[in-house]
Amino acid sequence: MCHDNNQESKGGKVVSAITKPVANSVENIFFPDISKINDEDIAWSGAHANFLSSLSPEEIQDLLSRSRSLELKPRDHLFQAGDHSNDVYIVAEGCIRLFQVSPTGKETILWFNFPGEFFGMAEIWSGSRRQVYAVANEVTRVYSIHRQDYIQFLGTHPEAAMKAIGILSARVRALGNTLGGLASDNVETRIARLLTRFAAISYGFCCSASTNDGELCVNVRLRHQDIANLIGASRQTVTTTLLHLRKLGVVRMVSHHIHIVQADHLRCLL
Repeated sequence: MCHDNNQESKGGKVVSAITKPVANSVENIFFPDISKINDEDIAWSGAHANFLSSLSPEEIQDLLSRSRSLELKPRDHLFQAGDHSNDVYIVAEGCIRLFQVSPTGKETILWFNFPGEFFGMAEIWSGSRRQVYAVANEVTRVYSIHRQDYIQFLGTHPEAAMKAIGILSARVRALGNTLGGLASDNVETRIARLLTRFAAISYGFCCSASTNDGELCVNVRLRHQDIANLIGASRQTVTTTLLHLRKLGVVRMVSHHIHIVQADHLRCLL
């Protein structure tokens, strides 16, 4: 499942031996040139705000001193529905996929968490069991902070607490916008919106392949079924639509992820 990275003890807490590079490497995802692609990107960017990099050096040090580092391989489960909710998590590297599974076995993707984002807060206040699954979408490292330590951290740093509340509020707005899009947009428009949003989030992170001038990299491994789950469409419809966009030269596949070649075409759809 998952295992601890190289760690050292400090004051009774478990501290990652490589917390400093992570604190220095996380990037803020607010990029005006990218976010102008559509009107709802302010809420979307806020929902995916890099909580870790928004903190002061002192806050980062305090938070990471309360954490332990976990490494996950692709498809490793961090937690499952029904597990006890004892920890809050922050992505250090990689990507975590949150999803639910219906009684018939259908997977519904709820969210992707990228470097600097926190997750796992929904049940810790009530102490109820997890309602969703959290799985590594790729090689991923996360910081795990015990519930009581996280509560103490927020109590000690009220500005950090307000930032966390702001991110959670933006997530509610972003999910509301998504529900509105499911009711009003066709599949091509939903795909265009999804790709441009993930391109905005990916901006600033290293692409595993070469990128041509003017291209936007959707630096997330998304199966056609993942896209279908995210936008409320069938996998076959998603495959057909993406094939159409590839034939038009709007997108291209690069090392198992998507590059947007003609952002203006997607902007027109939106």
